[in-house]
Amino acid sequence: MENNGKKPGIKFLLQWILANGIGWLGGSLGTFILSYFVVNIFYDKETNLIAGLCLGGGIGFAQWIVLKKWYKISPRWILISTLCLGIPVILVELMNDIWQVYTNFYGDLKILGRLLNGLILGSAIGLLQMPLLRPFFKKAPLWIPGSSIGWGVCSVVMLLPMPFATIVVLVGGFLLGAITGLFLMWMR
Repeated sequence: MENNGKKPGIKFLLQWILANGIGWLGGSLGTFILSYFVVNIFYDKETNLIAGLCLGGGIGFAQWIVLKKWYKISPRWILISTLCLGIPVILVELMNDIWQVYTNFYGDLKILGRLLNGLILGSAIGLLQMPLLRPFFKKAPLWIPGSSIGWGVCSVVMLLPMPFATIVVLVGGFLLGAITGLFLMWMR
């Protein structure tokens, strides 16, 4: 268990939460800018087609910055976050825009659909990131449910109506950071 003698404590947790919040905000800003000024040139429907890529990349990068200070985590962490969140979101957005699959499939069960999507995406991210944590965390497999719960909760919270939705954009990453950060603390 190599970690340069550092044990994650409250300082690590606060850095982790802050990084997730900043990564979420950066990813949201990137989504807005790229969607309206680049993607809409080629894809004329109003959509969050690249939201997953931007959020996954922003959060993955911010998390990696904190993790590399404490552990020698591979930069693959960023790629895993970006692709595991980005590709499924692109597919769901395209299917929903073209065939209304998401709406027809979930109908009145939108909250359940969002929760399931978040849990599945979070599990995929956690499953692929867990081997990167294994050399440093005794209970690394707990990262899978931690990531799943974190993304699941955030996916549901993002359904809140305005003005609460604006608040979620501002605090969503901090919520994700708190949930996953507590799992990281527990994993030691």
